Amino acid sequence: MKSLLLLSLLAFAVIADYEYDGDVMVLTEETFDQAFNEFDYLMFEFYAPWCGHCKELAPKYAEAATALRPEGIVLAKIDATVQKKLAEKYGVKGYPTIKFSVKQAVKDFEGGRTADGIKNWIYSNLNPESELFETLEQVNEAIAQNNVQFIYFAEEQSEKDRELRKYKEFSFTMKQHFAHTTSKTIRETLNIPKGTYFVGFRNQKPYYYQGKLSFPIMRTFVENVANERIQEYSEKKEQLDERITKSKPFVVIFSDEQEVQNAAQNWSFQDELLFIKNVDEEFTRKIQVRSQDQKGVFIIKGDQRYKRVEGQSVSEFLEAFQSGKAHKYLKSQAAPQQQGLVKILIGDTYDDARSVNDSVILYYDSQNEEHTAVQEQFLKVAERLQQNKQLTFNKIDLSQNEVSDLAESIEIVKIRLYKNNQPNKFVIRANKIQEERFVKWIVDNAANQVVDPKAEL
Repeated sequence: MKSLLLLSLLAFAVIADYEYDGDVMVLTEETFDQAFNEFDYLMFEFYAPWCGHCKELAPKYAEAATALRPEGIVLAKIDATVQKKLAEKYGVKGYPTIKFSVKQAVKDFEGGRTADGIKNWIYSNLNPESELFETLEQVNEAIAQNNVQFIYFAEEQSEKDRELRKYKEFSFTMKQHFAHTTSKTIRETLNIPKGTYFVGFRNQKPYYYQGKLSFPIMRTFVENVANERIQEYSEKKEQLDERITKSKPFVVIFSDEQEVQNAAQNWSFQDELLFIKNVDEEFTRKIQVRSQDQKGVFIIKGDQRYKRVEGQSVSEFLEAFQSGKAHKYLKSQAAPQQQGLVKILIGDTYDDARSVNDSVILYYDSQNEEHTAVQEQFLKVAERLQQNKQLTFNKIDLSQNEVSDLAESIEIVKIRLYKNNQPNKFVIRANKIQEERFVKWIVDNAANQVVDPKAEL
């Protein structure tokens, strides 16, 4: 850390420009850019004044700031409820959100929320710059000695390589072993594919980064190579909550682990898809996978869930998700124990019901008191037309179930009559059914003849 002491002198030369709360720098939208470009080592916390977790962290964060400030490492805080543009720029979804900038390369804080946890994490992330390998022996020795080793293989003997400079800057923000070589001979001897520069070695097995270097994709690649391809839920618990908030996808494995392992190893290590096993019951409830369905694999992205269809391999499932064609797993209540004249549908039975001709479905929200009266009016029409055995009346509570062809929330109930699996929509502008108009609409639109007993009188 001696080299950082010199940086501290430079830092103190400009402290008058910034507001401090003790040893914690207070940044605003007006002062952030200056501090970001001025300090090589800058941690910044987005907080909200009302946030309990932020209040709990504050004294520990301040203690770490006091310890690190003499070493030229600045800890700052930003009130995200006031500095909203900064919070939006850094994708703040919850509090506290902590970032660490090393020479303007920013990474998420993933350490413990204690003074020692913050200090130790920062020290572990002050990685030495990429090492230059000049001989094949150096390369082979590093790959053999280190379980995980990353090497940039330049195509030309030049330290001015633009992508190499980007790689070296990136390596400084990571804690793994990074090296580079400008030897064309080494590159050719190791048969590095043309167009590939960045290679990760895990237990001496190579993984190739394809395409131009991009910090977010490089970080994903490094994390995927450095960690087990399928990771334990207990080790990624906090990260998964953040992934749900930010709609970053991950795979939950309940069974078929070996097939998933094979598919995961063949999946691009540059893709952000995370593979997780051994989730607990609490998390299973959170992602709303029913106990009877806890088998195989699911993909979770935000509040959307996807599952494999019968006969689909894990690899095909992953490819279907990537192309936007994966089958959605919909929320569903438990099956009702009894049914009446109006059949209660749930997410699991909805598609079967709508595939039947002359299936009339009422969509309602059990949390909306106005919808209760509509259900009674709907039942009255069902009783009036019950002699028409081909005509079925159904209802589904959209506060407890999801359906494949209706995504929006409803203030006013919706009614559809299905014919040839296509919906005919009954126009209703208030939470009230006009009985005669509704009956006439059914008679006019049903696939089969509907007899209205009242019309025969």
